[in-house]
Amino acid sequence: MSDQLRLSPRSGMRPETTRSLPHSQLTQHGPDEIVDALHQWAFALADVDNHHSLVAVPGTRALVMRAGVETNERAFMAGREFAHIHPPPDNGSMHIMLPAIDAAEVCDKGWGEDHYLVTQGHMPKGLVLVFSPRNADELEVIKTIVSYSYEYALRV
Repeated sequence: MSDQLRLSPRSGMRPETTRSLPHSQLTQHGPDEIVDALHQWAFALADVDNHHSLVAVPGTRALVMRAGVETNERAFMAGREFAHIHPPPDNGSMHIMLPAIDAAEVCDKGWGEDHYLVTQGHMPKGLVLVFSPRNADELEVIKTIVSYSYEYALRV
């Protein structure tokens, strides 16, 4: 893994999001087949379990590092949860933890935004809302971002 994501800019208008809790994406959600592919890929990552989120709305599926795996404690939003995927109607957007420099790139290139709690000073830089992938090409970019979050969780 390199030191930076080096993302290309996201095309199109920025989706609308809430400016409160729950922090959600309101527009531009990906189709079910793309979101389903995201779920299948994410929960096939080694040492990741599929759990209910400890911090998100009901139905949210959390990427949780298995017990016994050595991890970076700064990479988790709650317990061993380093990311979670939102259910409909906020279909396919995610909250993930990243190093601050990578979170800034995700935001600067239009792939997401700082979590509401980060903007309010209640969580550290690095917790971001990543927008739902709208097509197969965007899904590949989202996989890259999630891979960085996964690797960050494994950095000891």
